[in-house]
Amino acid sequence: MSDADDGARGPWESEYLALHDPVTSLPNRLLMTEFLAGALSSPQEARRVLAVFCLDLDNFRHFNEMFGPSAGDLILAETARRIRRCVRDHDLVARVDADTFIVVATGVGDAKAVDGLTRRLQSALNAPIGLSSGAVAYPLVNMGIALAPLDAEDADGLVRCAELALEQAKAEGPGTCSYFADDMNDEMSGRRTLEGDLRRAIVSDEFVLLFQPRCDARTLKLLGVEALIRWDHPQLGLLAPDAFVPIAEKSGLVIPIGEWVLRKACDTISRLPDLNVSVNVSVVQFRNDALVDTVDAVLKSTRVAPQRLELEITESVLIENAEKALEVLAGLKNLGVRLSMDDFGTGYSSLGYLRTFPFDALKIDRRFVGDLDHSKEALAIVQAILGLGRALGMQVVAEGVETESQLAILRADSCDEVQGFFLGRPMTEEALLAFIADRRLAS
Repeated sequence: MSDADDGARGPWESEYLALHDPVTSLPNRLLMTEFLAGALSSPQEARRVLAVFCLDLDNFRHFNEMFGPSAGDLILAETARRIRRCVRDHDLVARVDADTFIVVATGVGDAKAVDGLTRRLQSALNAPIGLSSGAVAYPLVNMGIALAPLDAEDADGLVRCAELALEQAKAEGPGTCSYFADDMNDEMSGRRTLEGDLRRAIVSDEFVLLFQPRCDARTLKLLGVEALIRWDHPQLGLLAPDAFVPIAEKSGLVIPIGEWVLRKACDTISRLPDLNVSVNVSVVQFRNDALVDTVDAVLKSTRVAPQRLELEITESVLIENAEKALEVLAGLKNLGVRLSMDDFGTGYSSLGYLRTFPFDALKIDRRFVGDLDHSKEALAIVQAILGLGRALGMQVVAEGVETESQLAILRADSCDEVQGFFLGRPMTEEALLAFIADRRLAS
């Protein structure tokens, strides 16, 4: 635009552009803050509950990378329309960041009304969005909520409380909602500290890889191992994945960490020619366009035959974009690696995925195996999965086997492989070598 064109703008148009987002036509952060400050200073509003909702499209970056900026703009505009339809005329909806919206709901009345608006927003915003290309985007919206005067009485403080609640929701998982609580400042500070420690851990080589045996269910012959990461934190000690993997996924650090796991696992198994190794792949790793090339490079550098590597993938990896997932899985299969669906039986569309995606194996979720001793429902589910695996020509692995009776049930129903504390706990490479030697002496 030329200087002349810019000068031709009327004062009202210039003011509008200064206070509104060009993609969604919603107010921007500046206008939202002015509106909120005015509402909080109103004598009428001071006697009623005011709610601030901070909403974030958890997987927006993925959509932008997958479908392009124009599709991203369409998703933002549709999200704005859906939010507007959920609120009243005198409420304000603003876009305050690339994928973040804020709703200022004035005079909402009570907690029941806030809960009702929360449910309407969740239902509207987590619904699929059709794109002009014919593809479908499945948004996952996180939501943080703060209330005035309970949580804060000024605009900046109330927005900060809603943003802290949003951080908590994002930490709990995609598509979740969280209300602000007094202890969130300390919790978020601790989470940011742990993220900083994670960055140091990558450079300082603080991670440890353990290996859990996978055995033939009938003969108990050792067939392979699953690689399981731990973090040897200098102050906190040995941390399980649940303590740091969610933070690594949110920050993107899971990409280099996941590559380290893959490389370390293949390097170890290269010295154990009779065993295979399985490695978990997270949702964030799967989104990375370099995944196939990374696996290929690791296999070549460690000289491990592709068929000795199995990648374990949960159903959540497939939900976001089935077309892209099929492309990545096909690329991995072309390398010759094996693919297994982890935690089978816990999702909503597993059967459909099995017909579409090239899986070699199913892993029965440990929750069903753990209930085998005392639950007829768990037994029926396990038997159904075993039957499905046989019908589809897939191997079935039961994880979480902790008792002899569970092993007996799985053997009786012709399970292929078993894994769990009853067969062997996760162990270091040195302990694994001793474990193998002991089994050879016993045979």
